[in-house]
Amino acid sequence: MGFPAKTATSPGLVALRRGLASFALGVLAGATMALADPLFLSSSAALSAAPSGQSSELATVSVAARVERLETTDGFHRVALEGWARAGASRVLFALPGKRILVASIAKDQVDTLEQTGEVVDADTGITWNRMRIEGWIPEAAAEPQIDPIWSAAWTFFTERCTACHQRRVPDHYTANQWRSLIKVMGPRTGLPEEEQMLILAFLQHHASDTIAQRPNTRTGAVIAPGR
Repeated sequence: MGFPAKTATSPGLVALRRGLASFALGVLAGATMALADPLFLSSSAALSAAPSGQSSELATVSVAARVERLETTDGFHRVALEGWARAGASRVLFALPGKRILVASIAKDQVDTLEQTGEVVDADTGITWNRMRIEGWIPEAAAEPQIDPIWSAAWTFFTERCTACHQRRVPDHYTANQWRSLIKVMGPRTGLPEEEQMLILAFLQHHASDTIAQRPNTRTGAVIAPGR
């Protein structure tokens, strides 16, 4: 008894199946993106336990910090924030391990709400850095879907206010940590409020000699690999 002959599959049917598979994957990817859209803080903001100005404050999120939007309701975004904390000092989160680019300051009584999601050991210093995650609510008006407008404002402040005493410095001529020390001294001389000084600092640190290759994509927030 012979086996049934194989039925030939037309090229058109194969293409259709591939198209349907691609469409299904696209739908799944779109659903994931809808649940976790990148946002960037246009000003520092309180991270609250509930979508209300009356709820307990979990942390203060820094200007230009990147968060993931999980949902939006009643003028508030529920977001997830990740940052790096030195082992034993979880109240201060930074954008990168070993780089003092402030992302958030956690309230003293809310440290237990942090979830550790990773760990690295600095090969040069031997210091352990823990990647921490926290979720909460921020005002919808405090965040932008793209970093470009935020960096544009920072660049304007930098070019207009940071040349009164000296020639404008080049961002990638200094490391992120060097910029923190420089702005601590030079920032007050700009005459700008502290919020704008912190915006300039965030811009310079993200464009420093040791971070420029890890800068976020201006549209999606994804990290751009060196050479791209």
